[in-house]
Amino acid sequence: MQISWNGLGSFTISGKPTQGEVKLITDPYQSSLGLKLSRVLSADLVVSSHDGEMANNIAAIASPDNKKQFHIHHAGEYEVSGIFVTGIEAKLANGDQHTIYKFELEDIAVGFLGAIDRELTDKELELLGAVDILLLPVGGERVLNAKSAALLVAKIEPRIVVPSYFYTDGLKIKLDPANAFIKEVGAPVEEVNKIKISRSGLPQEEMKIMLLSRS
Repeated sequence: MQISWNGLGSFTISGKPTQGEVKLITDPYQSSLGLKLSRVLSADLVVSSHDGEMANNIAAIASPDNKKQFHIHHAGEYEVSGIFVTGIEAKLANGDQHTIYKFELEDIAVGFLGAIDRELTDKELELLGAVDILLLPVGGERVLNAKSAALLVAKIEPRIVVPSYFYTDGLKIKLDPANAFIKEVGAPVEEVNKIKISRSGLPQEEMKIMLLSRS
């Protein structure tokens, strides 16, 4: 499995769950936020946690090799080209619609918490279940702040944590840098351009934070 970061809450997750490579992209954002998605992004599956400008630019993602592209933006259970997706309703603090997800491929479970701005309930945590890799927002303001994100990590106990929705150069909305979250968690940090991981390569002894640079 490979994971790269496109900025904000947009990740490209690729793998070969059956035959051939399959790509999934999360929360494609509008350029009005100050960042632009790469023009060469394509995916078999596009998943949005909510319908705001931070996650609704589905038109920017091409369909690979003219194949049908699937879009998921609601709770439910789905299977697309060997990727198993569980969407869990987790409304924002103000009651707006929002969905968190669990992706399963290559025997690895990835939790994607979208732009959640509150701690998850016991029921939501139960539905999410165990995840190996957790992608979660940490920048405060519109999303979880460093302290709340760290508390959530302690409850979920993933092997790898990947911060999202934090400040990067050019961004026009206010978000904190990832540093505060990293300090709050206190786990080892590895800065990488892309995550390449297999089930056997997951950390065994202690959790690791992997900070991705924007692709």
